[in-house]
Amino acid sequence: MKKLLLRFLSVGLALIVFSVQSMAFTTIASSTNSDEEVEAVTNFEENEIYNAFDEVNPLVAYMQNNEDVTYDELASTHSDLVENINSSAALALSSSSDTPPILSAFIWGCLFNWVGILIVGITTNFDNQQITKSLWGCLINSFLLGGGWGCSYYYGYW
Repeated sequence: MKKLLLRFLSVGLALIVFSVQSMAFTTIASSTNSDEEVEAVTNFEENEIYNAFDEVNPLVAYMQNNEDVTYDELASTHSDLVENINSSAALALSSSSDTPPILSAFIWGCLFNWVGILIVGITTNFDNQQITKSLWGCLINSFLLGGGWGCSYYYGYW
């Protein structure tokens, strides 16, 4: 009887996995953009891009004419040239917080448990968001390993 229940459970879990994948596919496929949204992104004027640099052009010209002056010196004297300019670079689609090396924070927590959480904390200057991600990885790993051990212990004594 236990073997039969275990088979039904395995088939049921497999069906759940496949149905979730198909639901995810149909959800992504049905969320196509409308024609207006696509046209708003693809139809842009090149002049808008060049006009965005109008605030920076006087600063660039001044820096080229006066090579001995640095940006930091202009910022410290509160020059009008650097009034609305931010000196830090921001890449598109990048997060503002540090990320752990090589792997994501979730994978660090999942693979290395509390040691992974410590590594994430040290490498990201204890960023709460990254530590939370690694904590979730640790928690899921603990549930999977604990559940696997519990099932093997329970079903091992048939």
